[in-house]
Amino acid sequence: MKLALLGTGMIVQELLPVLAELGIRPRALLGTERSRERTAELAARFGIEGVYFRYEALLEDSGADTVYVGLPNALHFDYARRALLRGLHVIVEKPAVPTLAEFLELRRLAEERGLILLEAMTIPHQPAFRQMVEDVRRLGAVRTAILNYSQYSSRYDAFLQGTVAPAFDPGQAGGALMDLNVYNLHLALHLFGPPETAHYQASVRRGIDTSGVLTLGYPDKTVACIGAKDCQGANFSCIQGEAGRMEIAQPVSFASGYELVFRSGVRERRETPRPRHRLSYEFEAFREILDGSRMDRVSELLDVSEAAARILETARKQAWSL
Repeated sequence: MKLALLGTGMIVQELLPVLAELGIRPRALLGTERSRERTAELAARFGIEGVYFRYEALLEDSGADTVYVGLPNALHFDYARRALLRGLHVIVEKPAVPTLAEFLELRRLAEERGLILLEAMTIPHQPAFRQMVEDVRRLGAVRTAILNYSQYSSRYDAFLQGTVAPAFDPGQAGGALMDLNVYNLHLALHLFGPPETAHYQASVRRGIDTSGVLTLGYPDKTVACIGAKDCQGANFSCIQGEAGRMEIAQPVSFASGYELVFRSGVRERRETPRPRHRLSYEFEAFREILDGSRMDRVSELLDVSEAAARILETARKQAWSL
């Protein structure tokens, strides 16, 4: 994987040490004129030889075969599309794109050109999740689930005073649904498949959802996905079946364990031994896929991302009156 990173924001800064631990040295880093000093500092610290401030120059000269799009949500589609048209694989940070039409276009381009498109969603690559898939079956018929990821944003106070960061900007496809609740949605889709109905009821301030509940309706169960950036929650999730329940005492995006509680009173604890950084499992899996040893997973992951894009677009229209 000859990787180029697009962006120098928080997610890229968090990712770079993880890549170093995995022995992945990016070929190139794309910054902006405003982030020129930070771009140069990150490149020097992590041994990245190619520093670019024009995307076309990176696509032409970096020697990368894969780009990671770590830019604000509204930019994902354009930058991913341009990379695919140049014959590069694409890893696009979650949420992949704001609309279903954009996702379908990216998927079509990738499949027509024999390229790999992946959404950077941590959940399906976590060791605890793989065990979770097996244990959910032991709960009997699942009837309801509550998935909560609520975190008071460090940018929320500034937002209330009128300073709008991309995470709170409707024009940048920000909001609690796209930032935090998207993790809950992906977990539900991976465990239960696409729902028959989806309804999003949100607290909307200045045209953006700062918190909300996404309700997914299945023939035999209901899943409530709670996400908030304007208040702090316990981040406790519970999947409830006729034979028992699964309690997750962490945000689902980096859950390293959970507890099974059966009606008989038996409790079983699952814990990932010596858990690594959540992004480590994700990019280890991406490297395997891009090196050709896990190609079977690409379509499966894209199907979930496509279902998520469809629901996210519907939910945003409900909340934002788009």
